[in-house]
Amino acid sequence: MSFIDALYSGDHAKAKSHIRNLVRIACADGTIDDAEYKLLLRIARKYEVSEEQVQDIIENVDSLPFTPPSSKQERYVQLWNLGRMVMADGVKDPDELSKISRFAVGLGFKAEIVPGLVDEVISIVEAKSYEDDAIEAIEKYMKNH
Repeated sequence: MSFIDALYSGDHAKAKSHIRNLVRIACADGTIDDAEYKLLLRIARKYEVSEEQVQDIIENVDSLPFTPPSSKQERYVQLWNLGRMVMADGVKDPDELSKISRFAVGLGFKAEIVPGLVDEVISIVEAKSYEDDAIEAIEKYMKNH
């Protein structure tokens, strides 16, 4: 079994794919800083992804596949986490905003609403909303658009 097969077997494929996307956001400005790495580990632990697995994802990010979430709530949580990663260092980096927009489309959000949706997600993150509140706010945004 190859490293990729081992890493993506079982129930963790979606979680590891999400961590991969977070790594891509964190790396968009050229480096993963301490705040981004701490957030990455905090989210990874929630999904039962070890620090060693996170390191493997970082080292192999370009060769790992995207596994889309299967539910609307998973999509909302992933988008919120991506927004959290964009703002982890307190800077709205244009490259990170570009990546989150592409990921939003990849998560199944319509391209025409993505700019406003990303702005909304960043506002939710800046308001330091908890996950449930963030999901509710994203859901409300989606119903209105």
